[in-house]
Amino acid sequence: MSTSDPATGARRSLVSARGVHVVMGRIPARDDLDHDLVDAAHLLGADAAALGSLDESRLASYLTARRWVRDIVTGRLGRAWRGFEATPRGVKPRLAGSTLDVSIAHAGDRLVVGVVEHGRIGVDIELVAPVFDQPALARRLCTPAERRHADGLESTGRRSWLTQLWTVKESYAKAVGEGLALDFRELAVADLRNNHAVRGVLTPASGVTHARIAVSWVDAAPSRSRSSVRAIV
Repeated sequence: MSTSDPATGARRSLVSARGVHVVMGRIPARDDLDHDLVDAAHLLGADAAALGSLDESRLASYLTARRWVRDIVTGRLGRAWRGFEATPRGVKPRLAGSTLDVSIAHAGDRLVVGVVEHGRIGVDIELVAPVFDQPALARRLCTPAERRHADGLESTGRRSWLTQLWTVKESYAKAVGEGLALDFRELAVADLRNNHAVRGVLTPASGVTHARIAVSWVDAAPSRSRSSVRAIV
């Protein structure tokens, strides 16, 4: 499903099933945000005070992400909107008066937003960039088995694979609330399939060749059929 957004152009749904809703699109230019600034008190709620700490480069992604969250909550889920709780910078956003869980990520001019009705969600997007060629990053990111796999790939494929590996681990770390405090060297992506807390680890197509996306959904109430775990191996 794609929606036409006058401020951002095409915004498309990556996941919309089993109570998991993820959309992505372009971050608009600063000049297109006048409506969001007027609407900020209703949009942000208690978190509106954070606007004063944002520099120009972060304002567009911050407001757009939260507007997309509101669109999912009110449009797709039919829930009342009470804004966000006030949270310190770097802490996962929380909705006021709601049990819905939210995750936000951006890279370059791309933005990804996820909302889940049951359990917890983490989303991540990363650009396929030369930073993933650095041996130090691979040492920080990979288990021994993952390092061996990466070392067997040609350079372009290795960069892309390591980018996707990072997004999977980062999305899972966001979902469980640990962020970069989680030691990625001890988190084997292949083992997520056997983790009973994990309801789904997805790697939807970004629609662009220079970015990779991952979505992790954890801690939902048990059901007879598990969501698919499509993590890279």
